[in-house]
Order: sequence, then structure tokens, then C-alpha cells
Amino acid sequence: MYEYNCANVYIKCTMPLALEFLGDLRPGFVAHLAERLVDAICVETQRFADAAGIVAPVKTHSALLYPLLRGPASLVEIARSDGQPHQLVASRLAPLEALSLVERVADPSDLRRKPYKLTKAGRYEAEKVRSAIAAHAQAQRELARETGLDLMAVLDQALALHADIRLSARIARHQVPRPGDTAR
Repeated sequence: MYEYNCANVYIKCTMPLALEFLGDLRPGFVAHLAERLVDAICVETQRFADAAGIVAPVKTHSALLYPLLRGPASLVEIARSDGQPHQLVASRLAPLEALSLVERVADPSDLRRKPYKLTKAGRYEAEKVRSAIAAHAQAQRELARETGLDLMAVLDQALALHADIRLSARIARHQVPRPGDTAR
């Protein structure tokens, strides 16, 4: 259990502080903790989606919403819009194709291009997802107001900083010689 004051909001958490045993090494596990948060949010969101009758896995929701909001698009266009690797976007689109929620169609103006578009079932599913995501977004805004911690703002700032400041260079500056290494 731990307690903290966040923006003058006193918060008491009954969950033990993760990786507390690491002491000063704990900040080196930021990716591990971030992954835990992603997993926890996805589990909760998936429960909500299941209860709402949504069949698309939660990690595919942004890929499902893209053609609803922007129209048919290629994998490259979807990946570029979100700054994601093509392989990741492909892994999000594959389950949607398997569920017959999106399909690839020929582009008459460019025969090399095969954009993804929503099927009739996909449009219905995407509308359900949009409604569920609107509720999720409102819940996040509420939490930010109540706790003084705007997780979206923190994540946006962290991603922007990470793009500008390479962590690997900073790690290298603080690297301790390994046992057996000789000074150069």
C-alpha cells in the first residue's frame, strides 16, 4: 500500500508499489511498468467492450475507426497517420479481416493500391466502438479532473520527448563497466 498527493488530491492505493524491491533501480523498469498499465487498461476495456457486444479486440479499435472516420485507406496510409510501423498496423487489421469487418478492395485509379474499407458488419461494429470509445474518453477526462493527472497529456509529452531525446544515449553515458572489462 502507498499514499501520495497528486495536484492536491490525496490518493491512497491499496495495491503494493510495483517493483518496490528494486529501490534506485526501479526507474530502469519504466517500460515494464508502462506495459503493465497497457495490459490493465486493455483488460478493463475488453470487459466493457464484451459487455457492449463488441467483437473486435480492443487493440484493433483505432484501426477499425480509421476507415469509419476517414474512408478507405491503405495499410501505409493508416500507419503513417498514427506514426506506427506497418507490421503493427497489419497485425491490427488481420483480426478485423478475419472477422469480416474490413476488406481490401481494388482502387480503380491506382491498380497497385488495395485500400481497406469497412464491410456492412464492420460499419455497424465501428459505430459501436465509436460509442464505447466516447464513453472511455469521457471517463479518462473525468479521472484527469478528479486526480489532477491527465494521463493523455503525460503520455503525449513522454512520446514527444522520447522522439527528441534518445534514451539509449543517456543510458550509455551512465553505463557502469562490467566485471572483467578493462579500462580503455
